[in-house]
Amino acid sequence: MNRQGVFWLAAFLGALLLCLGPRWLGGLLLAWALLRAWRFALPAMAIAAALGLALGGWTMRRTATPPVPSGPARVLPTGWTLSEGTARYVGTAANGVPISGFVTVTPAQAADLRTLTTPSLVTWTKAPERLTGARNQYEFDYAAYAWQQSGLAYQSVAQPLVWQRLAVSTPIDWLAGLRARLLLRLGRLPDRVQAYAKGLLFGQMDADFAAQRQTFADLGILHLFSVSGLHLFALIGALYALTDRLRLPKEGVDWALIGGLPTLLILIPPGAGITRAVGLRLVALLNARLHWHLTQLDCFSLVLGLNLAVQPYVLHTMGGQLTYLLCGVLMLAPGSRLTTAWRLTLASAPVVIAQTFRFHLLSAGFNWLLMPVFELGLMPALVLVTIWPQPQLTAGLERLIEVGERGLTAASGLPGQVIFGALPTAVAVLGVLVVLVGLARRRWAPLVVWVGVAWLIANVHPAWRVTMFDVGQGDAILIEAPFKQGTLLIDTGGRGFGTSSNPPAKRAIVNYLHARGIARLDALLLTHPDADHMGDAALLSDLMPVTTLYTTPAAATDAGIQAVAARVDRAVQVQAGAALTVGAIRLEVVSPLTSSTADKNQDSLVVYGKIDNERWLLTGDADETVEQSVLMPQNLDVDILKAGHHGSKTSTSAAFLAQITPTTALISAGVDNRYGHPNPETLARLDAAGVAWLNTADVGMIWRENHRFMTYLKGPRDASR
Repeated sequence: MNRQGVFWLAAFLGALLLCLGPRWLGGLLLAWALLRAWRFALPAMAIAAALGLALGGWTMRRTATPPVPSGPARVLPTGWTLSEGTARYVGTAANGVPISGFVTVTPAQAADLRTLTTPSLVTWTKAPERLTGARNQYEFDYAAYAWQQSGLAYQSVAQPLVWQRLAVSTPIDWLAGLRARLLLRLGRLPDRVQAYAKGLLFGQMDADFAAQRQTFADLGILHLFSVSGLHLFALIGALYALTDRLRLPKEGVDWALIGGLPTLLILIPPGAGITRAVGLRLVALLNARLHWHLTQLDCFSLVLGLNLAVQPYVLHTMGGQLTYLLCGVLMLAPGSRLTTAWRLTLASAPVVIAQTFRFHLLSAGFNWLLMPVFELGLMPALVLVTIWPQPQLTAGLERLIEVGERGLTAASGLPGQVIFGALPTAVAVLGVLVVLVGLARRRWAPLVVWVGVAWLIANVHPAWRVTMFDVGQGDAILIEAPFKQGTLLIDTGGRGFGTSSNPPAKRAIVNYLHARGIARLDALLLTHPDADHMGDAALLSDLMPVTTLYTTPAAATDAGIQAVAARVDRAVQVQAGAALTVGAIRLEVVSPLTSSTADKNQDSLVVYGKIDNERWLLTGDADETVEQSVLMPQNLDVDILKAGHHGSKTSTSAAFLAQITPTTALISAGVDNRYGHPNPETLARLDAAGVAWLNTADVGMIWRENHRFMTYLKGPRDASR
């Protein structure tokens, strides 16, 4: 390629982004490639751009209308995830389209699935359902992630498992069976050794590792727990050292690696990191053995181009962005271990901030300290105990890992975690360019300016904002005063039955607060102890510091609320007549008059006040009795009403609406909830009173800013009847 590969890649990627977005970035890449290389690479760049446009157009059409799976699903033994009484599978339908699904399993079926090492055929019925995406701003969008990673867009409806075992018929079947057998072997190791061996050697982090995974994420070193290029480099280096000692010819070792490395993409889930690492090593080996005369940058461009051809959205994911960015930095600016650690941390910072809204100032130090521990200590030890699970060795390694985890947990509490806030894509891209220029030219003034401007963009919010989160069947409402002069969260949502590994408080509320640059919640008001209003409050107070908790005297006796009270700086009990002052936020408690545990809904806190010169009434689960006996005698004048009890027919009476005369009602209800909320009678009363309404079940998260409603699923809009 004679150093032309980067220009071909820029033309291909630019054209691809013109279709998939961001289009402005695609245009800039095409313009840069044209200005720099039109004299000597124009025909090749034209071909690359045409291929990018063709791939982008095809991908756009498939994304808009993904193919629908049909026929039984063929599932590899590694495509199963078991939990108590249920299992999830990911496989390929008879028509070749990826499909996932949930099934209920008997104890005997669960036992069979745990030891499965061959493919299976799952029969499913009814029409498949589209995977559902995020319903709140800044919430992780699993549907988009699944589509971008593996083309998965549909799942089968939950049903009892109907399946049969299949014989191994392809090399992929055999390799998947080998992975399953190796994971079964790891299952005999002690708990922590097993978890780290699965993660470091096979890229699988089980649910019971969630807490420690969060610690790694907090420290900014989660990439060390993934199979990355550095780990692959260490393993290949060890292989060459061993074969040198055995005096095996290097050429034979190279050809063995060329034939064997692709199998890693079956043995290890083919994420962006392992795909990039395997691809670069293969291209480098072929370049040397076949005398292609490619430069290192040409090899990099070729691998990224091929990866984009297979996974057009790879650079739309955090993993793809980081693995190629950091690999490029290592190639262009090599250095000592300490120098490399801070360069990688600096280069990754804009991407990490844009994706997670936070950054740890000590990440470079943690990377410098722990990288050799993982590569030269922990990984070889895990390989050793996997091959030779001698009890004394595994027990000793288990104790060392436990000590290390305690140290990491303590380190995660050190100062340095910065909640930065959400960055627009253009600002993040500019940040990456500024860092790269700084590394190349040793000019850091532009980076200082970028940090200041980016922080202002992420944190300066001059307008009032009221946000009703979509937490399913529950309530959670956030009030933000301008310029962070006060933040009040009313309820957190939660579940009255079952459990969730990623509840709304974590995936939606805390993510949103961090995206707004909020590191501490000034106040949390829990209207009453129903699980759908405060079930996630304890979790939220673990993830986000809270200054003040407000609740009623009766609710304060609830065990769940007491657990929250123990986590906050102060707990205050209020009832009608109390004034709530949370920074610039001023609200009045208008119910209950007296607090009692006899009826939790009637004890629900109701608050009223002006927000951005509009009068809001937020009613919790207050019913018609409260409306008539407590609220109507106060003659409240209301602009925006939070409809009581999720739109139940026992609230929002016609007489109440006629008196308070709201212009808009907001309803928080779950999609297809089993209670039938909002009730058709309630909606009819709102329509008859001329009150426009919005329902989270229809439009997802709702927020009001600058006297205008916005909804997450349908963009800017007015409330409708």
